[in-house]
Amino acid sequence: MEKKIIFLHIPKTAGTSLRDIVEKEYPEKCLSVYPPWPYQPEVLAEEIKARLPSVKVLYGHVLFGLHHHLNIDAQYITFLRNPIERVNSFFNHSAYHSHAGYYKAIQNGLSLLQLLESEQVLQQTNNMITRMLAAYHTNNLLDDERVLEQALENIDKHFCVVGLMEKFAESVNLLGKKLDWQSAYEIPYLNVVAKKHIQEVDAQTQAALEKYNRLDILLYEHVSKNFSSVT
Repeated sequence: MEKKIIFLHIPKTAGTSLRDIVEKEYPEKCLSVYPPWPYQPEVLAEEIKARLPSVKVLYGHVLFGLHHHLNIDAQYITFLRNPIERVNSFFNHSAYHSHAGYYKAIQNGLSLLQLLESEQVLQQTNNMITRMLAAYHTNNLLDDERVLEQALENIDKHFCVVGLMEKFAESVNLLGKKLDWQSAYEIPYLNVVAKKHIQEVDAQTQAALEKYNRLDILLYEHVSKNFSSVT
């Protein structure tokens, strides 16, 4: 079986825009994979194995390691975003979309600080980037630098491109070079929510954001420091 591409779509990192480009480059060869939580890779693998022969790219909210469960050779790609802005974006999305799990609570006055300190949605508000890149399945509070080290090791060994949302055009250009794309694409900006925060981020909330996303901040700073759009 040919080597696959797994696009690990971290929520709120311009993944919808990137998916639009990937589907244009690999028409009818993409498989969307957005499983429910809690994440069960073994179950997911069984559900999609039959479709693998006709697929070049798998993309979705999957954790690193899906290739092991599928027993395939694959290279990963992902895009990161400033972790503080990513959590803010998640909160804003929840505030503006009635289908979101915390929409009613936010409309009734739930603050971002209260959501963080409640520790009720850790997979979204507590080092989510590190969790996904390290294949950290446990839904408990995470602040273990050994998990961060595993995420960085996975990046070094298995990811051909780790792009940055803040350098989206340059990252897409790098992706095209790495994967030998034959076309250049106009950069779409899909699923964009207004940047204005539904609630102001005060000093206490900022401190909580930094506390609950300490590992993600370190990971993001490492990738940003070493990012280059030149192959």
